Amino acid sequence: MVSEDLPHVLAWRNHPDVRRHMYTQRLITLDEHRDWFTRASQDPQRHLLIYEQDMIPLGFVNLTVVDEQAGRAEWGFYLAPDAPRGSGQGLGQCTLAYAFVTLGLHKLCGEVLAENHRSLRFHERLGFRREATLRHHFHDGTAYHDVIGFGLLVDEWRASQGANSV
Repeated sequence: MVSEDLPHVLAWRNHPDVRRHMYTQRLITLDEHRDWFTRASQDPQRHLLIYEQDMIPLGFVNLTVVDEQAGRAEWGFYLAPDAPRGSGQGLGQCTLAYAFVTLGLHKLCGEVLAENHRSLRFHERLGFRREATLRHHFHDGTAYHDVIGFGLLVDEWRASQGANSV
């Protein structure tokens, strides 16, 4: 991700279909977005990625190494609201290859609001395993929500994705 990506990433992030599944569900201002990008892009443990097909940006991934010695990172992502069907699978496959091959990670973790059934299925299709149910872990200002914790090990990824040759 580069600074020229900020306008469309912010538009995706603020879209109601994306925002409702985020921990921060209010609209993000352009100044907040710029400040976040300045901080995040200077953190060597953060990898801010744009997913493209045919040079068209279709999604954003935030991958953060949280334990370098253990080779463990966390990820968050979203697609452009108008991304073509199948874009999520492409984003997922590219990100997992980046995490496990390029960065040499051992484990990738993610959190999903329990009512986000689409993201739950997405993680499972990519080979992630449910590792935790964090009860009433998130409060949106009105109600509490459970959060599902997912994890994927490099060997599981290779086996579930048919990536033994990677």
